[in-house]
Amino acid sequence: MASPETWWPELDPETQHWLQHHIGDALTEEILDAVVAAGGEPQGEFVPGAQEAPDRYDLTREDWDWIAAQAHSH
Repeated sequence: MASPETWWPELDPETQHWLQHHIGDALTEEILDAVVAAGGEPQGEFVPGAQEAPDRYDLTREDWDWIAAQAHSH
């Protein structure tokens, strides 16, 4: 599992923007794919969707706190 310190610098600005404006939301498939491509599977929890609901991937509270701190430091 990779920490945001590993993958954040490798993300494109649009993905960073999405993450900073969706603190606490489940990652979309596109965002998760971008994070994995940037540095590996993030820490978090995969929850299969029930019936027709989409699968969810949630980052840890610590990772969201780190991302929020990046938004406030710029």
